[in-house]
Amino acid sequence: MRTKREETWLATADYDILYIGQPKDTIIVNHFLRYNPPPPPPRFSSSDTLKFVDPNYINPLEGYSVNQSYGDIYKSWEESKINIDIGSIFSNEGSLPVLLTNTNEDTIIIGYENVLPIIMEAKDSLGDWRPIERRFSFMCGVGLELLILPPKQIVLTSTPVYKGDFKTDLRLKYGSNYSSTFTGRINYRQFESKFDENGDYKEEYKSENRID
Repeated sequence: MRTKREETWLATADYDILYIGQPKDTIIVNHFLRYNPPPPPPRFSSSDTLKFVDPNYINPLEGYSVNQSYGDIYKSWEESKINIDIGSIFSNEGSLPVLLTNTNEDTIIIGYENVLPIIMEAKDSLGDWRPIERRFSFMCGVGLELLILPPKQIVLTSTPVYKGDFKTDLRLKYGSNYSSTFTGRINYRQFESKFDENGDYKEEYKSENRID
């Protein structure tokens, strides 16, 4: 069970796919909907009469994952209309369900591998919207598969519920798409990055975490 998440600096977004496909009345959540295959199995001999397909080698995102060479064929989430619906039906208070719907007439790119490029924003003390999460970035982009979503199909993910002493309005940002606002609590320093302009840890962060 996920509990409320406490962050004291700008957090790294973590929006995994829990379901992808046609809309359903009941959705079975899959927390392991990703493709991390083990090393290749031994080759079959030509004399083998029975061939067994190990489920570890079946990509659960097959049909929704394409090579980067298709990047010029489909529009990305940056230029597409995606409906973001936040619910409150999870059985624990540490997360909220987020339902994404491709409202376009065409298939679109929605992310990479099993990562959705969504971030959370919050209103600061002046009433301005500012990010409290930064997008997850891969160390290397070579070989990454594109995630695609056909028209009218959906994706289920979840957003964390943060802890803190600053009560404010929150929303999700996905390209140029925004969710409706909802109320939550954060630590005010979540508006700040733990890195300085040179990409080094700030002295305050190093002191708190005993980093030399």
